[in-house]
Amino acid sequence: MEKTQIILPPFFIEVDGVIVEVLEVVKRTSMTGYSWYSVAVRYRYKGIRSKIIHYDVKDTEDLKNKLKVEVAKIKFLEATFGINYVREVLL
Repeated sequence: MEKTQIILPPFFIEVDGVIVEVLEVVKRTSMTGYSWYSVAVRYRYKGIRSKIIHYDVKDTEDLKNKLKVEVAKIKFLEATFGINYVREVLL
């Protein structure tokens, strides 16, 4: 029997200390039968609320990996250029 988990957005998850708001998840299927999910998220980092960013992912593990990469980029930008630059990039 297949286990089904339903979570209705919006919901929040924490990725490496950064709050990620998952706003929308839409399942897409191509004409060949391949399925993926289109996910809209917003990051909340040190009082900054980002614009809405869209990702195409194949499953929850793929989404987690993409979010971890983006959070690492945000932290790297702050360490390199400062919080004001991060604010400019996220808004």
